[in-house]
Amino acid sequence: MSQITGGELLLKCLHAEGIRFINAITDGTYMMVIEAIERLGTELDMKLVVPRHEAAAAHACDAYTRITGEPAVVMACAGPGAANLVAGVMCAQAEGSPVIAITTTRRSDISDSYIQQGGMQVSNHLDIFRPAVKWNGKVDHWHRIPDMVRHAFRTATSGRPGPTHLLIPEDIIAQKGDEGSADIWPPEKYRLTQPTPADPVAIRRAAQMIGAADLINIHCGNGAERSGAGREVQQLAEYLGCPVTATIRARGILSDEHPLSFHPTCMSRIAANGQADLVIAVGTRLGELNMWGKPPMFGDPATQRMIQIDTEPTHIGLNRPTDLALIGDARAVLSDLIDAVRGAMAERPHHAKVAEYRAMQDEWQKELDELSADMKRSPMLTGQILKVCNTFFDEDAIFVMDGGNTTLWDIHYHVARKQRSVVYSMNYGHLGTGLPYAIGAKLAKPEKAVYCVTGDSAFGFNMQELETAVRNDLPVIIIVAVDGAYGMEKTAQLRQFGREADWFGHDHAPVRYDHVAIAMGCHGEYVAVATDLQPALARSVDSGKPAVIHAVVDPDANVDPPGNWLWAAARTGKM
Repeated sequence: MSQITGGELLLKCLHAEGIRFINAITDGTYMMVIEAIERLGTELDMKLVVPRHEAAAAHACDAYTRITGEPAVVMACAGPGAANLVAGVMCAQAEGSPVIAITTTRRSDISDSYIQQGGMQVSNHLDIFRPAVKWNGKVDHWHRIPDMVRHAFRTATSGRPGPTHLLIPEDIIAQKGDEGSADIWPPEKYRLTQPTPADPVAIRRAAQMIGAADLINIHCGNGAERSGAGREVQQLAEYLGCPVTATIRARGILSDEHPLSFHPTCMSRIAANGQADLVIAVGTRLGELNMWGKPPMFGDPATQRMIQIDTEPTHIGLNRPTDLALIGDARAVLSDLIDAVRGAMAERPHHAKVAEYRAMQDEWQKELDELSADMKRSPMLTGQILKVCNTFFDEDAIFVMDGGNTTLWDIHYHVARKQRSVVYSMNYGHLGTGLPYAIGAKLAKPEKAVYCVTGDSAFGFNMQELETAVRNDLPVIIIVAVDGAYGMEKTAQLRQFGREADWFGHDHAPVRYDHVAIAMGCHGEYVAVATDLQPALARSVDSGKPAVIHAVVDPDANVDPPGNWLWAAARTGKM
């Protein structure tokens, strides 16, 4: 039998799972993994993607899973590499992304079990990662690599997906064993790879509840987006003539331009949530930004009925009581539910309330349009950047949001037209995810345009990854809305103290981000008015390079962006 290293065995296990990219900074503790990729990468169609920071690598994997619906793999070395990785893994956990984090330790005779001896770059990886993942474990023997990899993937993709962590000592990665003695199984042989439907009896009960209801609201969360349930949501909504609402994370599950779709930050959404007789909650825990599913955003549970669809049983009735649970994949459950509804009731016209909500949203949209009408104003509004992007990029483009006040402008002015076309860290609101998310999205769908609108504060966290994009030929477009400060913290200070004040610790020294980009090998543009943005975007695309557009925005307007009141209400629980 041929002898292979633990590194090659690990690579072949990951190949069996359909992994094409391993995101990892090169390191001596897993040199045999790198050697195997160098030797077998072309044959296995696998590539090493080397970032400049481990947290950014985890963010890229997070985005990759959201665009593809499949797991992704990130690796980090003993000690400092693993420490850097934790922040990105925690974000993936919050977003329910099946990221497999593999870290190495030093050799077994000095590693985590003997940390008190003072080995260099030795730490308690299992203890450190355990709160940030669904499961973690350590490989103690060469021949256990396959089954430990399987369990990491099995756990990451089951129920509500999420990250898992595998710890492997460097001596096991370097160790050789008989290839024929290693059992490598394809995913369909050991874990669920097909969407799981709900119980047929529960489906029939749900159809009866729907038939008995007058005003129905379908409210979608990231579970709906993760399963790719957009077509099913649209079919059910059109048959019922009912409004569809979504969390910020699930934007695009039904196009913003669809007549039954209502925007997450408009009062039309709150009216639809609150006035419905029956809410069909699809893949959402009804967390804080949903006001925990309680009044005044939603109706009183005593009078408003709820059907909750989720892959994770522990999410049922988590924040408010539910009347019927449908446990299973959102797309599969909705497909069966549509059939049952069609058999139980006739198709309905749009509910009368839909026109009322549409008028409400049209008025809201008019206010946004009036605010941003002067496209020659200087400095521009961040919302004007989105208006230009809406017309420049087609509906297949992937839009990435970063954290901070720029997000509020993004949410209000970006038009989401397709599912899995918007990437954002809703549950963490991480600053700095924008560029790594864009890289992960471009790896997932290289044929699609990928662009990110971020703020200068957020961009500063991971701008070093521009070099990663250049080196890997990933022509993403990053538009940096520059107000020279931590804008959301100015907002918080104003809200906290109720007065104008000197901004303490919030302002940045001037930086020309287009110049930084050019120095890293990217295309760079500087834009001061919105009318100059479209040609700058065209030049950026034509360059064929990763591009950064430094867009000067109004710092005063950024202190109180659209929807700030709703954000504050959700965060404080006072609406």
